[in-house]
Amino acid sequence: MKPLPALVALFVSTCYGAHALAGDESAEHNPAYALAGALTLESVRIVDGGVKKGSRELANLDLTLALDTEAAGWWANGEWFVYVLGNAGKNPSDYTGDVQGISNIATDEAIKVYEFWYQHYFMDDHVKVLFGLHDYNSTFYSLDAAGLFTHPSFGIGPDTSQVGPSIFSTTATALHLTLESETQYFLAAIYDGIPGDPNNPRGTHIQFNSGDGLFGAMEWGWTPAAGDKIALGAWQHSAEVESVVTGNLIDSNSGVYLIAEKNINDIAAVFLQLGRADDQFNQIEYYAGTGITFTDFWRNGDGLGIAVAQARNGDPYLAANTELQRAETAWELTYYSPLVDYLNAQASVYYIQHPSMDKTLDDALAIGARLFIEF
Repeated sequence: MKPLPALVALFVSTCYGAHALAGDESAEHNPAYALAGALTLESVRIVDGGVKKGSRELANLDLTLALDTEAAGWWANGEWFVYVLGNAGKNPSDYTGDVQGISNIATDEAIKVYEFWYQHYFMDDHVKVLFGLHDYNSTFYSLDAAGLFTHPSFGIGPDTSQVGPSIFSTTATALHLTLESETQYFLAAIYDGIPGDPNNPRGTHIQFNSGDGLFGAMEWGWTPAAGDKIALGAWQHSAEVESVVTGNLIDSNSGVYLIAEKNINDIAAVFLQLGRADDQFNQIEYYAGTGITFTDFWRNGDGLGIAVAQARNGDPYLAANTELQRAETAWELTYYSPLVDYLNAQASVYYIQHPSMDKTLDDALAIGARLFIEF
């Protein structure tokens, strides 16, 4: 069997060949493939509280290739997608001591094939079926209005991320169904229950072990207007893992969530996240997040926002860990702005109340700066 990097290289070269065979005229109107790349450079400095003062620098590389099978001259209604992810740097949460995280690009240092899937469209694109390595959070538990923020909880609530589903930075094989109408959608998917190889976070690993189980998910959403959405989701996890509450092996875990966003006017939008996980098996039982963003605030393409995320321990976990407090609350104030073509910058201020619910830690104050280079 060929290693995944070799398969991806072969696939990319095939795409280039297919694009040439598709002909110049068709490629001009509907290119067979789309290549994109971005490099994110970040520095986060803890200026007060937490575990210790200090700074951490991180880097995140995204390379994507999307291929339209019809434009490539292969077959109609198909799409291939490949996403290579690279990360470097140390986690600033080591200094803040928080449980939710503080940077949404903090992870193990590695270069890997992050996504590699095929999707087929039916019934005028109202039905889509996808198979392959897929990021659960790219379709589930996702809000555009929260995308400005760099704190991880505004991407996906810790009520769900704590169980280790197929999200950044390690994905699992999935079978994913999308049903869409003009104002509603329904998502259903099953993923391998344990993404990658927990003993080797570097590289791409596709394993189907007997104790992996499945991660099943559903989400229904209503989208009455552009930028407006309310959605209800649920997940079930059957992987055989150790309960953080009792220490016993479990193979049944579940949670539900509600997410919503609303455009107030041409520049302002608000969002809401509410999640709950089974308190018998999880540390975080409840999560709530909310925020407001302003686009084109001072200049074209910029964004300003403030948001708050609170993760609450469940009663059984607190009973077993009496030294902890009930909740951790994280605030983020952020501003994003284009600088020149292909170069953007972002600055954030974070305030973490009761990091990791640890009574011995003072509230943490941190500042972050990012550069985004597109190519």
